[in-house]
Amino acid sequence: MRTSRPLRVALLAGALGCDAVGAPAPMPPEVPDLVAENRAAGDPYGGRFPLSEAVAGLPEGSRLRAEITTDAGVIHCTLDLDAPLTVANFVGLARGLRPFREGDAWIKAPYYDGAVWHRTIEGQFVQGGQRGQGGPGYRLQDEISPGAKFDRAGLLAMANKGLADSAGAEFYITTAAMPDHTGHYTIFGACDDEFVVRDLQRQVAGGARPKITSIRITR
Repeated sequence: MRTSRPLRVALLAGALGCDAVGAPAPMPPEVPDLVAENRAAGDPYGGRFPLSEAVAGLPEGSRLRAEITTDAGVIHCTLDLDAPLTVANFVGLARGLRPFREGDAWIKAPYYDGAVWHRTIEGQFVQGGQRGQGGPGYRLQDEISPGAKFDRAGLLAMANKGLADSAGAEFYITTAAMPDHTGHYTIFGACDDEFVVRDLQRQVAGGARPKITSIRITR
């Protein structure tokens, strides 16, 4: 039986926790050295782009959703407001509101349009959002809550460099439980359309670099 869209959203919200569909959690306390490093690199926000700016112009609503259009199809995700800094970064980049560095300049543009899916471990995840080689020009603070566990397929999480507070713009979607990632990577949503995710995974494993056409943010 095919689950209806409203029911799938409700199930995802239950899995993410009630805050995923209510008011966002407060921003985490600043890491002063990280903010200073980001500002020194030229980021006017010091790595702390606010959610209020990320959602500017969207209708009022308690949920945030991302529609990720790819070469393999569309992936629908519900974003987790328990990670407001991460969600603001993702939404701001997707909507072209969050500045990032390209070459020597800081620009605003839809960051993910044309970015590629470039990395996978089959049976675990597929990673995307790569735009060039340099990242967005800043490091993002981790938001790892005690209840966030990599216990199933379909979780949307930030990729990092294996160090604390080293994420930027790249993200991945799990295709299985990955308990070794719990406590080390920020989960900021959950996604439907597992068949599309697995198709992307197969393509990347075969050497292809399928693209993200666009990411549309809705309430």
